[in-house]
Amino acid sequence: MQLHDANFSGADVRGCDFSHAQLQRANFVKAKFGQSSRIFLSLRITAFIVLCLTFIAVSEMAFGVIGNTPEIPAWSYTKALVISLAISGIGASLRRVFTQESSLENLITTISGVASAALMGFYYGGLLQNKNPQAAVISALVSSIIAAILCFVFKNGLMRVIVAVAGFICNYGLAFLISSVAFAYLSTQSYLLGSIWGILTVILLAMTMRSLNLAIQEITANGITNFRGANLENARFDSDMNHKKVDFTAANTHNINSQEI
Repeated sequence: MQLHDANFSGADVRGCDFSHAQLQRANFVKAKFGQSSRIFLSLRITAFIVLCLTFIAVSEMAFGVIGNTPEIPAWSYTKALVISLAISGIGASLRRVFTQESSLENLITTISGVASAALMGFYYGGLLQNKNPQAAVISALVSSIIAAILCFVFKNGLMRVIVAVAGFICNYGLAFLISSVAFAYLSTQSYLLGSIWGILTVILLAMTMRSLNLAIQEITANGITNFRGANLENARFDSDMNHKKVDFTAANTHNINSQEI
């Protein structure tokens, strides 16, 4: 996109995507940056809905398996729940360990999203069919396939917010289940095992807080004015512009306002 010497002075460029554009000497003085009001509302409403739906599903399933032992038929369901929570939650916590929007980060995001969708599909699919286990399994499979496709097609934006919020709740659910095991050992005076599970609980709580922080970052950073990879040599901006509302990743900002970005 060739926008040499373009004049955006005073323009509302909130949510605009200028990634990889040629914007040498462009004028952005007094322009409005950040998220548009539409994106602001849509991301927060979506995050709230996902938060509520995932919290209900994970809480109900977690409380339902407390006290299960390997001797009962429902133990396989308990193992599947813990594994799914771990994949979704830990995946959500580890996403930003890797380069943002890299192939590996996109893969982890997709895996986390698929695990979350499988849990949601299992719970709500079974609920709609009077807790029919066969219907729940089919619903989980269909939901996971749909989530995989959506995560593959839409690698940023709304899907990343959904995966981040769902992963945060799954981390909470896993930490809750592990803490119940720790308390069970401690209540029977098995202090060594109780301490080991307690340490694991603390680690998971730390990962839960990290995934919450990443979810907030996704909500606040998606849909902002994007200059990723753009050529902004000698472009003009206000000296007091809030850079947190703009993505300058990999952009050429040489001689911008005679100040560093």
